[in-house]
Amino acid sequence: MLTDKLRDGAHGKVFKIIFWIIILSFIFAGVGNYLIPRLNTDPVEIGDIKISANQWNSSYQDQVRAMQNQYGPSIHDMLENPETVKVLRMQVLERLVDNAALASETYKQGIRIGDDQVKDAIRREKAFFKDGKFNNDLFLATVKNMGSSPDYFAQQMRASLAQETIAEPILRSASTVYPYEVELLAKLFAQTRVVDLYSINLKNIRDTITLSDDEIKKFYDEHHDRFMAPATVKFNYVVLSVNDLKKQVKVDDAKLEEYFNLNQTDFTIPQKRECSQILIKASTPDFEKKANEALAMLNEGKSFEEVGAKFSDDADFKKTHGSLGNLEKGNLSSQLDIALFSIEKVGGYSKVVVDNAGAHIIRLDGITKERIPALADVKEQVKEKFVDAQALDLFTQKSSTFTDLAYENPDSLDLAAEKAEVKVQQSGAVAFGDESLPWPLNTREVQKVAFDENVRTSNQNSNIIQLGNDACAFINVTDYKDASLKKFEDVAAEVKTVAAEAIAFDKAQEKLEAIKAAVAKNEKAATDGVVKLNANQTIARGDNAYDPKFIYDVFSVVNKENSGVISSNKGNPTLIVLKSVKTESDADIEKYSQFIRAQLVQFKVDKANSMIHMGARELSDIKYNEDAIKLVNSQNASAE
Repeated sequence: MLTDKLRDGAHGKVFKIIFWIIILSFIFAGVGNYLIPRLNTDPVEIGDIKISANQWNSSYQDQVRAMQNQYGPSIHDMLENPETVKVLRMQVLERLVDNAALASETYKQGIRIGDDQVKDAIRREKAFFKDGKFNNDLFLATVKNMGSSPDYFAQQMRASLAQETIAEPILRSASTVYPYEVELLAKLFAQTRVVDLYSINLKNIRDTITLSDDEIKKFYDEHHDRFMAPATVKFNYVVLSVNDLKKQVKVDDAKLEEYFNLNQTDFTIPQKRECSQILIKASTPDFEKKANEALAMLNEGKSFEEVGAKFSDDADFKKTHGSLGNLEKGNLSSQLDIALFSIEKVGGYSKVVVDNAGAHIIRLDGITKERIPALADVKEQVKEKFVDAQALDLFTQKSSTFTDLAYENPDSLDLAAEKAEVKVQQSGAVAFGDESLPWPLNTREVQKVAFDENVRTSNQNSNIIQLGNDACAFINVTDYKDASLKKFEDVAAEVKTVAAEAIAFDKAQEKLEAIKAAVAKNEKAATDGVVKLNANQTIARGDNAYDPKFIYDVFSVVNKENSGVISSNKGNPTLIVLKSVKTESDADIEKYSQFIRAQLVQFKVDKANSMIHMGARELSDIKYNEDAIKLVNSQNASAE
């Protein structure tokens, strides 16, 4: 029988060997390896270096935060576009690839950075300076706030120093700016253009246009997209804010005294330093050399007033003796701040500090030590901070409680609002992007959640909506209406106006095209009461009398007499006809030269950096995991 043969085979040596091979494979590899296929979720591999999805997402969030700090709330408009977000994500990924490729090639070149070099570099970082010198506590706190650790920060610093070892000589050489480059660019910036401007006031044409009812209806039928009522949503909402909760904070003298004693450092009056300076302006020839001469004379024992009278470019120096007053940290630029608070003794001098203004020498004239004031002297300030702190604690507690209750009772905000002692309000009809509504209905954060498909179709409470650090909201959508075409009868007057404007614009373009063609042939342009000619207008690049885009178009006209381009200024179509190009005085060229020199150095450094990374890429084995990239992009698109 077959079963008998199988039973006999189970006791054989071959079967036992196979059996133990299978058992050992399960022991060492795990059952999961057989049941769950291994997926490579790393978007990119550069040799042995892998860029993980988490690393990519983290770097993207860092980039968004940096953009928010630079551009403010307006950045949210840009991030509403999925394609823009995708492009930004890929730029972040490519930057990670650049850095990884350079790090890999740096390592291959045998460049190693010692521990002492890393320590020295960290100790030189101005971000970790306190009272003019490195502060280890500040370093640890700063690194912690960055979500990092001292060891990881040191590793990043080591990698950065290694890359700088390769890049710095190249950048130093590549960033050399030659006088002829600065001169040519300065002449372009200082250039002015003399032009004839043929402008048309659209109102003059629009007033001559008469439209029949059929023409108005035809325009409406051909341009439905211009007469759509936007989608609207209605919802119940609740707002929690620190400002509202301040009214619930109870204050008495005992609480204020306790708060003051626990937070005395918040009320410390900082050290102040009285100082004076000798300034030699950047426009003075050999200004840095002269500053060093002045400092040498001071160190030899010459009086500050005598040296200042000889070298200072401050017209009031004889009267003020260069006094800058009594200053706290942060009152001056970072360079001067460090210089002032690095002087050890009253009467001492700083080293020469060079910045855009020129060369500075600072003298320390006096020190007022920091002190803790009496409670009575700062009672109102203590009260304000106490109320702020208590209100923030209340806000944290109530928002947490509300979040839990809104989740446990998802169909309505009423119960959670009752427990939190806040009022449920009704939004009325809200259109996306409507900024005329009262706060917080006009915020991008609330509108984005209200129009989210999952929120508006579920009829359930939203998650918490953060409105900055001191307010939040919850909503429950009750009604939604799609965008719809407005009835012709309701917008007939609007259609008539828009149609007349469109026709007027087309007629204006035709007139200007005809004038442009005539001028190009050196023929006299036929103008009428509609077209206004402003001849021989001199326009500079920074001319505030014109729109920025119009200025750009003026300087984009081909450098040939009677060349022209049609643009728009202040809403009116305008033909620009070039008559001549002028270069301003040597003084203007020199003014632009100072600005251009610094910009050109930065441009060359950026270009050289780009070339270094391109070279590192060419030497590296880079593998893109398209499936992983699509997965990360799709996951984040759905999350956002």
